[in-house]
Amino acid sequence: MYFNRQELFRFCIAGVETRVGIPNKLNTKSPNSTNMKIKLNGNEVDAPHNAVIGDILPHEERLVAIIRNRRDQEKLVDTYKLQIGKETVTLKIENREIWEAIEEKLEGLEIAWRTKRVLALGPFSCELKCSTIQHEYEPGEVVLSLAGGSKESTYLMFTVTRYPISHCTIADGVVGRVIEGFRALRTLEIGDKIEKIIPVFGRDTSGTKIRAKGDDRLLEGDEIYTRAFIKLIKELPNASEYAMSVFERNNRVEEVTNTYIRFKGIKGIKIGEENAKKRMRGAVTIRRTGKNAGDIYIYLRDRMPHKDHCVVGFVESGIELLEIAQKGDRINILTDPSKIDLVGLTQAEAQELLAKKGLKQVREGDKEDNAVVVSQLPETTFEILSRGEVATFGVSPNKIVKVKIFDDVAPKTAQYFRIASGLVGKKVGKLPLYFKTKDLAIFKPNISFDEPLIPENTPKGSVNAGEIGITNMSRKHAGLIGVRFSESKEFGPTAERFESTNIVGLVLENLEVVKASREGDNIYIVEVER
Repeated sequence: MYFNRQELFRFCIAGVETRVGIPNKLNTKSPNSTNMKIKLNGNEVDAPHNAVIGDILPHEERLVAIIRNRRDQEKLVDTYKLQIGKETVTLKIENREIWEAIEEKLEGLEIAWRTKRVLALGPFSCELKCSTIQHEYEPGEVVLSLAGGSKESTYLMFTVTRYPISHCTIADGVVGRVIEGFRALRTLEIGDKIEKIIPVFGRDTSGTKIRAKGDDRLLEGDEIYTRAFIKLIKELPNASEYAMSVFERNNRVEEVTNTYIRFKGIKGIKIGEENAKKRMRGAVTIRRTGKNAGDIYIYLRDRMPHKDHCVVGFVESGIELLEIAQKGDRINILTDPSKIDLVGLTQAEAQELLAKKGLKQVREGDKEDNAVVVSQLPETTFEILSRGEVATFGVSPNKIVKVKIFDDVAPKTAQYFRIASGLVGKKVGKLPLYFKTKDLAIFKPNISFDEPLIPENTPKGSVNAGEIGITNMSRKHAGLIGVRFSESKEFGPTAERFESTNIVGLVLENLEVVKASREGDNIYIVEVER
């Protein structure tokens, strides 16, 4: 009797662990000699000889890694302990070429001068070429600088605070970074010298790392990774909730460096919690300010603490995937705990989900099974798990306004509308009614918005019933949101002239809910496609 490869798999099925989310096509216990041992997300399983990745993961579109011939060995890990005076500072090398050129010259160097922002050891002679372009360095970074551009006056400089160097620096960047002993930089004194330089050895895991394709053949001992698993910090319930939301929405890699990989965050959500701890390998951080505010970073190398980064968790397994990631890759990222988001479900669906997790539901508002959950208390997953119960506030489906948002013609205004209504982070938004006439309703959000509301998609000819408009920056009351109940050839949904009105969307269903509402009532909104 002849079996093809797929048929052979059916004889090997023995229920591989379901928690890794892999189709049940591997055998964890079969003694069949035709099988070989491999590891799947850290768990040893059996697979038929001559199997390929596509047999195990037939429909996997996200990044998969194969680690082959892994072995542990003792090796230098680009880390050195510098005994300076009575203190010890541990340095992680960033530029091996420069370090090798200067290492033998460093022992015995004294601290020649220091300020509140930087300390310098030297001088010594260096033949490396330098650049006169000004750079701004972060705390804990170590650079070479030539006083007056003279190669005989080279200094090894440790930055204590963010520090711009305008004179000649080597290689336009850092030699290394302080990963331990940063506080010693503030206490060392002029005359303290480098007494010893001690290389640090550690266990290094080597092996061939493969970006797997469907036709890649598996070999005995291969390790396959299909997901990264992140343990979040319960003491940071809001920041952790944000991280859950980001990975739930977006698993696409935005940027890759030798230090970290970055994922695009959710614009419009402020991260209030702080945790500027050391960014160890595997650390997951949220950038709190700056150009990439809200983005999530996962570190592949150790970095010093930084006030702009909130450390929110750590990769517990699957960092091998991140090590081979490229920009544009999609990575299956799971968090512990997983997000408990009941908003947008019916009361009955929320009850079923909570029951599976051993949690109690307290229904509020409309308690009927088909009522839509528009809010939950507590809001964060960690708080819900701590209390063991959650209150779900329900609203009848026919009282929820369905809207279409015009991202294509009014992108900045659309972003403002989502932030103002809460749709930026939730499935159901909310706007309290501020003012109403027989022709329109107006909402006055109390939010801060960094972008100016430039004129976008201003009306031409007329505005129809159901259209949603926002007053743009040409008028005093920029940011007001309105919806029209009747057509107008003169005024937009916020009662402004057309040139001061940005049309951002359209009510598709339940406009009558807004018409029947009173000032102060909450209008609940869901976003749908036309």
